[in-house]
Amino acid sequence: MATKRPSSVQAVKRAVAILKAFTSEEPELSLADLSKRLALPKSTVARLLGTLEEDGLVAKDPETGFYRLGVELLRLANNVHIYTDLRRIARPHMRRLAEEVGESVSIAVLQGNDVVNLDVYVPPGHLVKRVGWAGRQMPAYATAAGRAILAFLPKDERLQHLEGPFQAYTSKTLIDPKRLRLELQRIRKQGYATAFEELEEGLHAVAAPVFNYEQRVIASLSVSGPGYRLTRTRVQEIAPQVVEVALAVSAEMGYRPAN
Repeated sequence: MATKRPSSVQAVKRAVAILKAFTSEEPELSLADLSKRLALPKSTVARLLGTLEEDGLVAKDPETGFYRLGVELLRLANNVHIYTDLRRIARPHMRRLAEEVGESVSIAVLQGNDVVNLDVYVPPGHLVKRVGWAGRQMPAYATAAGRAILAFLPKDERLQHLEGPFQAYTSKTLIDPKRLRLELQRIRKQGYATAFEELEEGLHAVAAPVFNYEQRVIASLSVSGPGYRLTRTRVQEIAPQVVEVALAVSAEMGYRPAN
């Protein structure tokens, strides 16, 4: 009988268990050590270690044959640190902007083809369900928050996000790749993005990009609200404030505009 291969979920759980086996007290472990601790055959552990090593998540000492955590984990940990800093830095600016404009303010980052809210500040008396919540995932192309990021990505990355196909969430969702490309060009020129009922009926938004010390876009700051209150005219009125606050957050993230 052929040996049954582990499911994808089981393989992931085992790989995570390998990474968690390393500690500050025991930063290096042998194949035999890991096999014993995880109660798995050496062949299974060796296969998983090989995959983790290819991705830089573990490294093997060529002399001793012992394994240790790889440098790729440092990069991943740094990303978590950046997001934590971004949320901490943005929070007081978000609160001030929300109080000035009377609408909810969000800070979001790009993950794949979606944007995810890192934090949301909702003025007292407003409904969170109309503007999202921390952790909410939304399609980047159909939101002001997402397009404010997409527009300022390097050209090759930007084009990848314009390949489609795109789903229409409302009758007003922009799904034509050519029109989306032109919209991103407009956003780059004016410095902010808008969306009117493209993700949800009755929901309007305006967003501006947030940059880091490398002058790379890392997030967007947006104001969202119901269209009867956050009208198209009102969006144009507060857009400069959104850009100003996004630049203030960028400055605290080390951004300095190029001369």
